[in-house]
Amino acid sequence: PQPGFPLYEVIAESHGASVVHYRLDPNRNWEIDLEHLEEIMSDSTASGTIRGILINNPSNPTGAVFSLQHLQDIVTFCNQYQLPIVSDEVYGNLTYGSNQFHPMAQIAAQCGKQVPVITTSGLAKQYLLPGWRVGWVTFHDNMYHSLQEVEAGAKSLSQVILGASHLVQSVIPKLLSPCSQIDLWKENLRKTLETQAGFLYRELSKCNGLEPFAPQGAMYSMVKFDINKLDLKDDLDFSSRLLQEENVFVLPGTAFGCPNVFRVVFCCDEPILGEAARRIAGFCERHAN
Repeated sequence: PQPGFPLYEVIAESHGASVVHYRLDPNRNWEIDLEHLEEIMSDSTASGTIRGILINNPSNPTGAVFSLQHLQDIVTFCNQYQLPIVSDEVYGNLTYGSNQFHPMAQIAAQCGKQVPVITTSGLAKQYLLPGWRVGWVTFHDNMYHSLQEVEAGAKSLSQVILGASHLVQSVIPKLLSPCSQIDLWKENLRKTLETQAGFLYRELSKCNGLEPFAPQGAMYSMVKFDINKLDLKDDLDFSSRLLQEENVFVLPGTAFGCPNVFRVVFCCDEPILGEAARRIAGFCERHAN
């Protein structure tokens, strides 16, 4: 996806794969631009070499959560072009407002089990355990067993190159099993992030020249800035000078393949977010045209 997490491309290319970017549409809450996907697949030089599609929902960096209908449309598209789906769902149920998370494998099964889905997730985000470095891959094959050899190969590779802590792995069944205490903790986390997301969105909406996108999920939001209202050249200039002048760090959209926006994270407590927003507001006032 573009904008998307850049490590996807780095890992793919390190294994000799080439990457074709598809656009996310900011005017449709950062949904996948299906028309652009059609253009990609109609290109005779690309269509024969594209072997699958990667989807990130909820999204880093956009904070988007795909609707049920949009996910069904994606499955229909992939069935038409016989594309397996790799679905990064590490942010899972971290969704806000009326937005709901729908697992891609579940949607594919409901649509006739024609499209194979490989789902990736882990403990880092939904359980706030990034240092444990534990995740998993689940294979949801179609009725034609298209993933049979892929799954067997992945299992063989995992036995050779992975060395996850057995002690850490032993916690996974407990965390993923129904438990009222864990479920309550997760819901409190979700509500806290939802409150902080709304707070930062409202504060940044007051800043001269900025147009934040309301986050629907995950831990991030994208903010668009108007280069006609600020005396800054681009998102790299904005983020660099903001860090130098206000000691506030944001990631420029160029890092995700999307210029003239930047990404913010709303995991901090409200007082810290409020201070950051005040510094960003002052920065925008100083650089207003």
